[in-house]
Amino acid sequence: MPATDRVSLIITRLAAIVAVLVTISLPLGYGVISLGNFSDILEFEAKVKANALTGLVGSSPDSWMFDEARIRALISRDLAAFSDERVQVYTAQGTQVTQSGKAPREPVFMRAYPLKDAERVVGHIEVSSSLRGLIYDTGIAALLGLLLGSAVFTVMRILPLRALRRVTDALFEEKERAETTLHSISDAVITTDAQGHVKFLNPTAEQLLGTTLASARDRALSTVVLLVDGTGNGRIEDSLYRALNEAKGVSCEGSSELCRPDGTTIAVEERSAPIFDQEGRVTGGVMVLRDVSASREYIQRRSWEATHDLLTGLVNRREFENRVTLALAEVQQASSPYVVCYLDLDRFKVVNDSCGHAAGDELLIQITQLMVTRIRDSDTLARLGGDDFGLLLERCEVQRGQVIATEIMAAIKDHHFVWEGKVFTVGVSIGMTAVSADHLGVAEIIGEADCACYWAKEQGRNRVCVYLASDMDLAARRSETGWVARINAALQEHRFILYEQTYRPLNAAAGGREHLEILLRMIDERGAIVAPGVFLPAAERHNLMPEIDRRVIAEVFSQYGRLVAGRGGMPLTCAINLSAASISSEGFIEHIGEQARKYSLIPGSICFELSETLTVNHLEAAAEFMRQCRTMGIHFGLDDFGTGTSSFGYLKKLPVDYLKIDGGFVKNIESDKVDRAMTEAINRIGHIMGKTTIAKYAETEAIIVQLQAMGVDYAQGYGVGLPRPLLATAGISGDLFGGADPDPPE
Repeated sequence: MPATDRVSLIITRLAAIVAVLVTISLPLGYGVISLGNFSDILEFEAKVKANALTGLVGSSPDSWMFDEARIRALISRDLAAFSDERVQVYTAQGTQVTQSGKAPREPVFMRAYPLKDAERVVGHIEVSSSLRGLIYDTGIAALLGLLLGSAVFTVMRILPLRALRRVTDALFEEKERAETTLHSISDAVITTDAQGHVKFLNPTAEQLLGTTLASARDRALSTVVLLVDGTGNGRIEDSLYRALNEAKGVSCEGSSELCRPDGTTIAVEERSAPIFDQEGRVTGGVMVLRDVSASREYIQRRSWEATHDLLTGLVNRREFENRVTLALAEVQQASSPYVVCYLDLDRFKVVNDSCGHAAGDELLIQITQLMVTRIRDSDTLARLGGDDFGLLLERCEVQRGQVIATEIMAAIKDHHFVWEGKVFTVGVSIGMTAVSADHLGVAEIIGEADCACYWAKEQGRNRVCVYLASDMDLAARRSETGWVARINAALQEHRFILYEQTYRPLNAAAGGREHLEILLRMIDERGAIVAPGVFLPAAERHNLMPEIDRRVIAEVFSQYGRLVAGRGGMPLTCAINLSAASISSEGFIEHIGEQARKYSLIPGSICFELSETLTVNHLEAAAEFMRQCRTMGIHFGLDDFGTGTSSFGYLKKLPVDYLKIDGGFVKNIESDKVDRAMTEAINRIGHIMGKTTIAKYAETEAIIVQLQAMGVDYAQGYGVGLPRPLLATAGISGDLFGGADPDPPE
């Protein structure tokens, strides 16, 4: 029987008992009380009448009974209490002397009182009356008791049952809500008693534990939930026991794993809390298990990805630098030998350019497998970026390191890479350096290995070179490598600034538009200006120019309107130098298109300058780049024209607008007839081909006069004007990336 039905039956029985008691007690109490009162009244009346006869008895103690008339008068003098009352007088022998009143109807109730002469009883008086009235009144009381009992029964049964129904309905609703919630949540919920015996499992818990509530009920929690340390440190005590013992919640989010009956394990997080009664006593506990296999695997994967290269599975540059740092610390403490190698693949670009990135990625994977099989488990091989790798040889002398590096180099050289029927071979240049206690940090160590790798490439590629501090060429290369960090820091700290140098028109036809060249300067850590010839070679060699060129283009495009406004609205052409790495870098042409659409400059506002050497070495790529940019209204100029061996031959193939005559010819035209003739020839042929000519290194007024006599269109140089911060004519800072605007160099 359900608990609510049992409670309802108890309440009904209790109400019935109370109702019966009320029904019986009311008439019974009324009858008893009324009968007592009735008896007292009759007894009092008998006493009063006996007292009235006392005088007669006292005067005639032996003959009083014969004076019937007087006796009748005395007992009839006082009014009767009841209408059907009868009074009778008897002698001591029981002989009736007289009576007053009619005989009452049955049933009759009688009370007597003795007649005394002094202390001698000489007779008694009886007063009797019918009980019918009392019985009638008691019957009415019984009826009222029945009604009252019924009312009590109704009230005691209905009201508590209604209250009970409300409570049970609320409890049932709360129970259903709790059970529905427990059945719906994705966490496993287990409840126990105060001793840790299982009392409830939700469906998720049944599924996670691989058991059912029926089989787990009343079993010790430790036999149902088996937790182990995922790091291999053995079994873990269930947190619920701690929660029960300490009477507080316990959370465990470490490396717990749940062992299931089928032998599999699941990564879980557990939270436990005690259950208290109203007095604060622990009556049980609840444990919540959450399956965190996916999240823990995700975290582990992200952690792995943060320290590894996704393509090759090798550690990345950051992790490699961390391990080199640890190696340096060990060398400084225990003098353990370590060797760091820098490996750069030779001819990798041929595969990447001719077959695509998919082929390049596959080649990197195969090369990685070759190298991994030739190093020890204690060594660290890392991909540092592109086709560059790093190798940390643990507890290894330089001589042994050379042997390992040579084996790797030979294996890569002998490897034949096949892609879509084509066979390729690549090589590797390896630079290495020994880690010593004198090294200041990881950057210095890797920089030395990089310098040695560069020297290996300069010596003919596919060879191993060991860094020697006394080698001046390596020292110079190391100095250049140091500029890489300084350039990156300058980019991050906004320490680049744009300058401008204007052209002077030398004929009337060239005077309708103003021209200037955008120049780049870097501000060093002390605030001094660094000339481009100092930092640009390192930037070009280490592929930093694409980022620099992107920023220059974005700044010039965005400030073009202010440049024109600062010159009173006169048409303006801004010449920007581009590097070879930029025009072939991914997304560069899209970046230019984005800036062109964003600022909608009129055609001829921007002129990109490419060096003659760049154009000759990348003729097809340069021509295609020019064609795409010309559709955006961008003009082109060839810088340092005349230095190549076949300048005029390829000039016809390129859609250029300006020829910049190499300054090496211009600066000597006053004293060198050959240079003067070369300048005149370039200017004349340029005009025949419809190009505008610009002479660089016009450092004196005399040179400018001769250039004008030759018919050159524009002159550029210190004789025309010194470089000055961009936008200075408009009263605006020439800052490129948020740095300071120092004074121009003298």
